[in-house]
Amino acid sequence: MKTFLQILKLLPFPIGTAYIIISWVDEFTSFFLLLFFWWLIIPAVILSVVFFIMGLRWRNIWQRIAVVWGGANLLLLVLYLTLQQPNQQCNPDIMARHYEKHHTEMEELHRYVQSAVADSCAILLEFDGKKLVKIRVKGKNDSEFSNLWDEESIRHKDSLMTVAGLSQEEYDGIRNRLKELGCLGIEYSQTYPEQLTIWFRRVYLGLYSYNIYSRPMTDKEKADAMEQWEYIPYNDRCTFEYGGGAIGPQTFDDKEREDFLQRHQPW
Repeated sequence: MKTFLQILKLLPFPIGTAYIIISWVDEFTSFFLLLFFWWLIIPAVILSVVFFIMGLRWRNIWQRIAVVWGGANLLLLVLYLTLQQPNQQCNPDIMARHYEKHHTEMEELHRYVQSAVADSCAILLEFDGKKLVKIRVKGKNDSEFSNLWDEESIRHKDSLMTVAGLSQEEYDGIRNRLKELGCLGIEYSQTYPEQLTIWFRRVYLGLYSYNIYSRPMTDKEKADAMEQWEYIPYNDRCTFEYGGGAIGPQTFDDKEREDFLQRHQPW
């Protein structure tokens, strides 16, 4: 019975190990796991710390295992925090630096997409590297985007591209330009050809994007960008946008937005 209890005390450690590894591989999944299984993960983390400290006395083999496993988890956590990829973070300053570096290529992408998509059509593409993860299209006689599940839409990629008037060469051109830009995807409609939305980064459930205009924004567009908190106007041809998910913030942080606009006047 005593041995069984000692083994039972080790259970929080594999839970902690598994969660750190999942966070490293896919933060989106780890976020949902914490959201729905907080009652398991948080106590496991607390107990891991407690048993690790108690095990430092090195009384028996089980406490030694706790110390070694706890130390390994701590090292894994430090490595995760230290080696966290830059694209797992975003804010208006990061967006501004990226725009200044790539605004010419963004404008070129806008022109390329505008010439590629057929009249009265629209398209939405998202990539993970060179791998397509989402495609939505709207044909000239459609009132809204196609509503296939992501996996199903990818299987029907060729037919969906045909609906939007996109050739394989044009599809490859968009994909390669996005990869060079370090961006995820685009959303474009020939109904409003002056604007291209370029998806920049996903952080948890939030999506950071650029709205690129082919001409100076109108007074109304400028006023809307200033008044709506999901936008931050950068100049008269670009606004930053933040879109939230099912839960969490739906707009830029109020203070973060105000501070950025105080430091950077868009016009």
